[in-house]
Amino acid sequence: MTQKYALFFAVQNLLLLLQPLSAPHKTCLNRCSLDGLYNAILFFFGNIIIMKVLHLYLIFLIALFSVSCNNSKGKEASQGKLSQSKSNVLKVAVMPTLDCLPLYLAQERGLFHTDSLDVKLLLYTAQMDCDTAVLRGHIDVVVTDLVRAERMKSQGLNLQYLTSTNLFWQLFSNRSARIKTIKQLGDKMVAVTRFSGTDYLLTTLVDSSKLKNEVFHIQINDINIRLKMLLNNEIDAAFFPEPQATMARKNNHYMLLDTRDKQVELGVIAFNSKKVGSKRKRMLLNTFVKAYSQACDSLNANGIQPYRDILKKYYQLDDKVIQMLPNLKYKKVAMPRENDIQRAKQF
Repeated sequence: MTQKYALFFAVQNLLLLLQPLSAPHKTCLNRCSLDGLYNAILFFFGNIIIMKVLHLYLIFLIALFSVSCNNSKGKEASQGKLSQSKSNVLKVAVMPTLDCLPLYLAQERGLFHTDSLDVKLLLYTAQMDCDTAVLRGHIDVVVTDLVRAERMKSQGLNLQYLTSTNLFWQLFSNRSARIKTIKQLGDKMVAVTRFSGTDYLLTTLVDSSKLKNEVFHIQINDINIRLKMLLNNEIDAAFFPEPQATMARKNNHYMLLDTRDKQVELGVIAFNSKKVGSKRKRMLLNTFVKAYSQACDSLNANGIQPYRDILKKYYQLDDKVIQMLPNLKYKKVAMPRENDIQRAKQF
């Protein structure tokens, strides 16, 4: 209705302009009519433009929301064979950490791609995002830790373990904080992932050290952001797996603790038994485990240095950092130890 009135006033002002008048009156009225015509036309077409802009903005928001929803499912590390049927595909959530290196190696060397099996690795930079994808049914298999896994099981997820891994963490203090011992962590901020292996390790470490002041557990889930915060002097200390631990060491930050010295093994690969419940999927899972085991054997035989192409592709490491990486040994496929499971359950 407002647009109709605007159009009516525009036409009315146009007719006034066309009426024969004396020069003085004509000049005055022309100025008034021109102003009215301009405002009416601006109002009329302005409303149309605004409506079209709003319409385009809504389309943009819908598109943006769709993209963000797709991105929340993780970045696909490899396309794999798209022609494979969904029943032949295993979706695996992975992290940019070296406990996942056998999976990247198997993917790159074709061990995961056969006539009956295709594996899609979905790369996340935060462990909680991996676990959320499993909880929502987007993922079949996840690389995680026992504390996170037992928490998901307590939330009702039918999670079963495939194998333990060689995952470990090192606790680094910021070089500018001048923290050289665990007892100096009192009243300091330490970056961890909440309800995870790092959260458990920090809690037990503080309890056993009997510190006078509280240690603040700062939840920084994204492993890359956590590293940047340490490098930029924004956190007092943080837990890192490899290769992020090597990056911290390269930048002269001080290592307070290596969790391997604590004889705690928390790394696991687990699967959602509800997603992998059919006989066909179980067969695929067995094939997946064999390929993973073969990749571990290759890494143990050759070391990680010959696989620089994979380290650069999935971890964005330069040659200097790769050269500094420790020579890791990868465990044979075996279930996690019962005492480690119990530690995770009781946390």
